[in-house]
Amino acid sequence: MEPIGIGSTGAESLSSYISRLADAHCITVGDIMTHLIAPKLDKKYINNMVFNGGNGFYKSTSAINGHGNIAEDFIDVIAFLTMRKDIGETTLVNCRGLVPFRGLLKSRRHWCPSCFQADVESKQIVYERLSWTLQPYLKCFIHDRTLESVCPFCKSCMYTLERKSVPGYCTKCFYWLGNFKESQNTTIYSGETNESMRTFFSEFINLSFESGCVSRSISFYLEKNFEGSLTKAAEFFGYSKSTLWGWKAGANLVPLKALIDITSRLQLSLTGFINMEKSKITLKGHCSDRVVPLGRVKKDHKKIQEFLGLIIAEKKSYSLSEIANLMDCDRKLLTQTYPNECQQIKTNYLSSLEAKKQSKNKIMKKSIDKAVYTLMKRGTYPSSGKVEEIVGKGKLHERKYQDYWNAKKSSMAIKKSI
Repeated sequence: MEPIGIGSTGAESLSSYISRLADAHCITVGDIMTHLIAPKLDKKYINNMVFNGGNGFYKSTSAINGHGNIAEDFIDVIAFLTMRKDIGETTLVNCRGLVPFRGLLKSRRHWCPSCFQADVESKQIVYERLSWTLQPYLKCFIHDRTLESVCPFCKSCMYTLERKSVPGYCTKCFYWLGNFKESQNTTIYSGETNESMRTFFSEFINLSFESGCVSRSISFYLEKNFEGSLTKAAEFFGYSKSTLWGWKAGANLVPLKALIDITSRLQLSLTGFINMEKSKITLKGHCSDRVVPLGRVKKDHKKIQEFLGLIIAEKKSYSLSEIANLMDCDRKLLTQTYPNECQQIKTNYLSSLEAKKQSKNKIMKKSIDKAVYTLMKRGTYPSSGKVEEIVGKGKLHERKYQDYWNAKKSSMAIKKSI
């Protein structure tokens, strides 16, 4: 089975490819992980998490699409199982020496409903794009809409890969994620255009980068455009002098979001920046004069207030940190400038978390009810192991579900004796 869109801006992620593999063979991702991938990986920590149940492993599955050891291990196993040589192109392994892992990938599943719907309506395969997994990428390249991260039906958030992952569907309630529209005025404004972000992503996944290439480029532009002055460069780029010095010296890798900011403010493509091409930024007067930071944009407080009002009115499940990230501004700025709105958003968010918790409890209790009833009808004792074979391994480890299982088991036994 071929990964979709390799080398293009619509490239498929490895987590999506694994879930499609499972679906194509009429099994679950959990089955593939337990019986195929984990034994081949032969990593003690993965075996413990996979076989002992719980979500420990799935919480960290975003790393599958990255450039670290987990990504490389999964590439080797999936390449072996599928006999394909292009599995690495569904990840970011080519960027290992370019950007650090921190700030690279989202920890939760994100998607564009319009892309899912377009896949179905054009009779194409439904899959999840690699670009959706990147932290700085908040909008869809194609449909210019904010990526979603909460199921509109059960209000659940999901990990990048889960036991029952299927592209286009919620892993909790199996609701189709491609048929709901973005609310009007919810588009998040950004300093970058879709076209510039698309171009950057295309270069980012397709180029090979030498170690130290970014620090060399930063040193070049510091000398060329800022007369070697870290103070001028720091003011222009919006980062501290110590941070810039660390990047220049190669002591630290430049995070993806910062690399996007730097290339944008220098008005260069990623390739142009790495190749140290002449920047298009202009200087006021003589070279010794202050650099005009063309990339700086003042915060539009009217838009911010309108957006916060919309979040409150529609009771959207966003934390203040997520909102600050979406609007590319500081969380402290929001709480100090809009204390009343922020307090209401916080209240709504906590209420949403509680509602999700209650919904999860309700669904799990129904699953336990069904499992106990089914087993007893078969004449099988509903032990924890038998029940977990139906509801999922490790589910009864939580005390509240364990207590509910015991109570249900007892009540069913009483009814049967009567």
